[in-house]
Amino acid sequence: MTVSIKDVDESSFLNLKAEAVRKGLKVGQAASEAFGLWVANESKRHIRDTKRMILAAADMDRLRAEVGRSDWSGTQEIRK
Repeated sequence: MTVSIKDVDESSFLNLKAEAVRKGLKVGQAASEAFGLWVANESKRHIRDTKRMILAAADMDRLRAEVGRSDWSGTQEIRK
């Protein structure tokens, strides 16, 4: 597949090209590998959303504290 990419940082491209040559790869192969690594890294970021994890932990602590109360219902919490 032939792809044209605009506005690539010249220094980054030259570094990629130099590394590709050192490893005996074509620039397209090195770029494909770099694209794959970038996507994998971005995917991991979404899984580890620190703010959401902290909020979820706080919710779990609150719910654990309420379990002993007679007016609290786990079923009602789930339905919320």
